[in-house]
Amino acid sequence: MTKGSDLFVAALENEGVERIFGIPGEENLDIVESIRRSSIQLILTRHEQAAAFMAATYGRLTGKAGVCITTLGPGALNLSTGSAYALLGAMPMIMITGQKGILSSRQARFQIVDIVAAMKPLTKLSRQIVSPKMIPSLVREAFRVAQEERPGPVHLELPEDIAAAECEPIALVPTHPVELPLASPGALDRAALMIMEARRPLLMFGAAASRPRVTPDVAQFVLRTQIPYFTTQMGKGTVPGGTELYMGTAALSERD
Repeated sequence: MTKGSDLFVAALENEGVERIFGIPGEENLDIVESIRRSSIQLILTRHEQAAAFMAATYGRLTGKAGVCITTLGPGALNLSTGSAYALLGAMPMIMITGQKGILSSRQARFQIVDIVAAMKPLTKLSRQIVSPKMIPSLVREAFRVAQEERPGPVHLELPEDIAAAECEPIALVPTHPVELPLASPGALDRAALMIMEARRPLLMFGAAASRPRVTPDVAQFVLRTQIPYFTTQMGKGTVPGGTELYMGTAALSERD
């Protein structure tokens, strides 16, 4: 037999997760213990919001979904600002929250908030795991959704009784590379022609240009063509510093 929390952590390892940011709590102790026995490093934070920002930034810098974990209610709600940050900035992130048992609970409604519903406007996907048998497929779906275009945060709620439940061993879902959309050759030719015919070309880079898969090619393009550029606030860092081609950052004030 396999414990739900062990299966969940095995699914995270299957996705290549190396570290998780967060805070232990009563409702996530099973999964925290499973993490302790795994290859994944649990990085403790002082506040859940910090865990969310760390996971989101990890996702932005690596292109792989950052992972954070909290307990239920107030702890889970503290992830909301970090989730909004990741959603607006297109940063892949997985948020794991605990919850009281859904099959039975002796504490009535104490600290029980509908986190799944609360997170829906701030995520690409928000789901509760109601059976250990769902874990492999839901974890795979969570990472796929978080990392495919447009990247963003995904929330999974794992109630404590589901985490503690035992089930027959279940095969993990194989991972696969995220398919990125590609511009057609015709569209690329038209863009190249517009640039070559422009008298004073100027490039603008936003958040999508600062992703790790894109940045090296974008920077090489700028340095080869010597076209001046500016960025939005989230596009900063797209091209390495020290070039006179940088015109500044737009949208910092009303008159930009």
